[in-house]
Amino acid sequence: MRKLFVHHPLFRLLSPLFCGTLVYLLILLINNNVGQLQETFLGEELYVCIGLAYLIQEYSRLSLLWYGRPSAPKNFLVKLVLYLVGSVFIGIVLVSVAMYLYFSTVLGYTPNSRELFIFNSIFSLTTLIYLVLYLSHQFLYKINTDRITKEIEAKEEIEADFQQFKKGINPELLFESLESLLVLMKKDVNRAERLSDHFSSVYRYVLAKKKRELVPFSEEWEALEELLGLLAYLPFRKITLGKVEVSKTWVVPGSILMVVERILRSTIVSVETDLKFDILEDLDRILIRYRPEEVLRGGFHSEQLRDIAGNYQFYTDKVVQVVTQGSYKIIEIPKLQLDESSHY
Repeated sequence: MRKLFVHHPLFRLLSPLFCGTLVYLLILLINNNVGQLQETFLGEELYVCIGLAYLIQEYSRLSLLWYGRPSAPKNFLVKLVLYLVGSVFIGIVLVSVAMYLYFSTVLGYTPNSRELFIFNSIFSLTTLIYLVLYLSHQFLYKINTDRITKEIEAKEEIEADFQQFKKGINPELLFESLESLLVLMKKDVNRAERLSDHFSSVYRYVLAKKKRELVPFSEEWEALEELLGLLAYLPFRKITLGKVEVSKTWVVPGSILMVVERILRSTIVSVETDLKFDILEDLDRILIRYRPEEVLRGGFHSEQLRDIAGNYQFYTDKVVQVVTQGSYKIIEIPKLQLDESSHY
């Protein structure tokens, strides 16, 4: 779509043949010489018109390339005026020179002003037709580009909504919890009820906070305690909380929960040792620190936090990242502040 069809070799070869023939017929009509068609239709004048058509169309085509180059004026109206004036003027010069050469060398006399006017008028019209083709192509390209851009944006929005929905539902945790519940219901009803309570608390929080942009850390911490209670029933390494020292701040709902769950899923399952982590803070970050014992198929790294980092980039320039400090891995999450007068 981006390339105009006038640059196609087949069009460049055939178009001047038809254009030159039409010009020749038009000149015969203007001069009232239609009767010559039966006698000298394939005469020199026809070949001259076709040759001029090749010359003007190739020049017009190259002019489009020249004015379409990156260094051309960016203003569309300025570019249009320059092309119109420059192409028509140079086209008139080319036609006039070609006519003078033909008339003086072949016919033996110079063309009069009327003959020059007729030829220049007709071939200037050819240049204008190229301009119209170029403008129509540009506008059509712009319209189609806008439509494609809107379709891509709509597709990305649908995919983002789906990912947000999938992230909120967390199908892996959902099915693992339900499977563990089915097993416990047959063995220990009381434990099954406690698992169900943790499960409902976690999902109630996740689904209820989907429409809130930020929540206080205290609310996220309450949901994290429920998540840890739920994870204790699943076939992962058991989690032990160390220091929890975070003052008043705000977080994106579910972000701490997702970080803890992904840490656990990247850790080797073991009944012998617990996974201990601390939740600390410095001046502008929340720090989740633990000693990694990661599975062989892939550890925990910043790439796994891309979706969380994408949520935080709307509120801060600071990044969500994983850093290694001695034997510890630390997940750094920016601390957020919320204006008391704003709605969240």
